[in-house]
Amino acid sequence: MSKCYAAALCLICGTHAALGQTVPDGSRLHDASGMLVLDYQSLDLTTGGKFDLHGIHYLHQINDWLYGGLGVSAPMFQGDYGGFFSADFRLHAQKKVFGDFFLDAGVGFGAAAGGDSVSGIMDLSGDGTFLKTYVGGGYDFGGFSLGVNYANIRVANSPINDSVLSFFVHKNLSYSAGLYGDTGRLVDPADFGRLGNETILGFEYSNMTQINPTGSFGGNVGLISPHLTQFFDENNYVFLGLDLGTSGLVWYNQAQIGLGRRFSLTDDINLYAQVGVGSGGWVTDTIDTGPGFVIYPKVKAEYMVNNTIGLFASAGYLTAPFGTSNNWTVGGGVNLHNPSARQAMGEDGQAGAVALHGLRFNLFGRAAFDVADVAGPIDDLYMAVVQADYKFAPNWYAALQIAPAVNDYNGFAGYVEGLAGLGWESDPFFDGRLQGYGQVLAGLNDTIANPGILIAPAVGLSYNLTDQYAIYGQVGKTFSVGQFLGSSNPNRFQSTSVGLGVSYRFAVPTWSSR
Repeated sequence: MSKCYAAALCLICGTHAALGQTVPDGSRLHDASGMLVLDYQSLDLTTGGKFDLHGIHYLHQINDWLYGGLGVSAPMFQGDYGGFFSADFRLHAQKKVFGDFFLDAGVGFGAAAGGDSVSGIMDLSGDGTFLKTYVGGGYDFGGFSLGVNYANIRVANSPINDSVLSFFVHKNLSYSAGLYGDTGRLVDPADFGRLGNETILGFEYSNMTQINPTGSFGGNVGLISPHLTQFFDENNYVFLGLDLGTSGLVWYNQAQIGLGRRFSLTDDINLYAQVGVGSGGWVTDTIDTGPGFVIYPKVKAEYMVNNTIGLFASAGYLTAPFGTSNNWTVGGGVNLHNPSARQAMGEDGQAGAVALHGLRFNLFGRAAFDVADVAGPIDDLYMAVVQADYKFAPNWYAALQIAPAVNDYNGFAGYVEGLAGLGWESDPFFDGRLQGYGQVLAGLNDTIANPGILIAPAVGLSYNLTDQYAIYGQVGKTFSVGQFLGSSNPNRFQSTSVGLGVSYRFAVPTWSSR
């Protein structure tokens, strides 16, 4: 999993066009590291009953004892709240105290929402503000660590408020990255051996057809699905996938992790077979996934357009063993391939063309004022935002943004915006410290009664602390398309926002041509 983080956060589309490439005069790659964290905890709700949370987070190593990152948690085996999720930013401190034993402590802050019905969202999720604090320790076995923390997990004004033991596994990760300022430069052939195994970032649209549904919604669900595939040898891989509802049930959600194998039939045609397990749903009486556990086998057939781009069709079967939900899925999408060391060098031992492309992750808080929907003005919204920017041409980037609210929307937790689009950034000025940018994103929000298409223009500044880190700020406007489609359209939403946070920036090696 040598490049897992570099690709995992690159959940955006883009073309691997050359960016004014120049031949490097030395190594362009450096080693970066972090860890994948899996944790489990069983909670007692204050109103009675059990509720478990299974978490997956990526934590990037900032120095020899401090990590920062983000991730999600969801139930799988306890309770009846399939579709509940929490997403949080996390700071984590870890230090060895003797031998390979270590102490750790951390805090995660974000948003959470879910319930057994639409009205049950208010009962289970309160205001939606998620907070986890923990302290404990573990043992480092080399490539991975095991341990236990004493954790307090709470969601504001909800029955989720308990102090419990949280069991964890840490998997150490490392990857080769370049400097953000080296975007567009070719990787030195001497560095090809550091590229590790192949990584694929995929985007899929699929249609989920329910089989004998028992919930209140019996229709089809359109899903948009980013996924990360990391090979651990030439043909076997581990993957992480997300599925988000864009039609039928907007913001239906599920996440899976699993294993698969690729079968290369020709130089241009590949077959994939995989099985994922995870958690998913919406609210339980609408689609019954029970406590949330899902199993998702899938097959895909891919045609390689060039070294970078593969087009595929897929078919799968999604089932919730502890609920009644069973579904067929069919879809199609695009895979973006990052080369392995072997692929970069080529079968004939000749160096291929591998270039660095800039990747920037902006983590920031956003306050939305003057918020109004079809019912009129509502309270301000406060959101925890993750935006990934991929630089695909000089000064131009593709962006993907997810923004869940950490407070309630008209009494309901779980308001979220999902946006994608294009942006332009200036060259650095003011002694290389400042960069300006402007962007226009489009996507969906969830207002329970009237979800719909949003347009979100924004402008802002980055203050560059180092090549890797910057202070990030923006002002923007968000408005729905529905308000321009006639008085009968219920999708009416608008807000004005300001945001402030930090950026982490680097460059990933990608194919520049076939």
